[in-house]
Amino acid sequence: MNYTCYRGTVDIDGDLDKAAWASAPQTPRFAESGKLAFLDTRAALLWDDDCLYAAFWLEERDVWSRGEQRQGMQWQDNAAGLCIACKGAYYTLAVMPTGRRDEMFYIWKDAYARGGRYDVADFDLADQKPAVLGGDGGPHHWRGMRWAFFDWTLPGLETAVQIDGTLDQRHEIDRGWRVEMALPWAGLAHLADGPLPPQDGDVWRIGLLRHQLVDQRLQCFATTWTPYPMGEGIHVPEDYSTVAFAASEAD
Repeated sequence: MNYTCYRGTVDIDGDLDKAAWASAPQTPRFAESGKLAFLDTRAALLWDDDCLYAAFWLEERDVWSRGEQRQGMQWQDNAAGLCIACKGAYYTLAVMPTGRRDEMFYIWKDAYARGGRYDVADFDLADQKPAVLGGDGGPHHWRGMRWAFFDWTLPGLETAVQIDGTLDQRHEIDRGWRVEMALPWAGLAHLADGPLPPQDGDVWRIGLLRHQLVDQRLQCFATTWTPYPMGEGIHVPEDYSTVAFAASEAD
């Protein structure tokens, strides 16, 4: 799946009725295993010299959140998600209806070298004590193991949520929720294989997805605009969609 990301600037408040978002191309309706998801979900991207911006429109008849913190890799909640991959690492961000954020940063062990781009304080193996994925336990990948930094936060990250309905009120029928994100290029320096901000025509690997819990039974479904299996999809970053940056604004 390919996407063209046009220039545009937005203030992050969760309001997606801005002119910039109206002109940005929306993704197709998210799907699960090749079939359109029951609830309509779409997303869009913009960029300027300072930030990468993302917007999510999520249909929902009952907007709710478990409100629990992730335990290691184990977490289940309703969320809008964004993933970014580069040659040596990948990053995942999830935003819940409550506004709570969940971030993780993964570095392939074959990309971690002393004196290299990831040998910095943020990823000091002794101080940060990352988990190791792909050894005795999954998720596995042909490339091998990776360090998982569960406490890393993207500097300058902004997110906002607006709910069309009432959060955590099961007796009320809601219409959905919206999420807006701004990821500063300065904070994405660890994920850039080229110049920042990107240049016209530069291509990044970016995944956009939605996690959905069904009827509070903790059965989680993942839908995405990208046709790959989401069971371990976020841990197969070469399957993220290609996003090409355009120097012009959308028509």
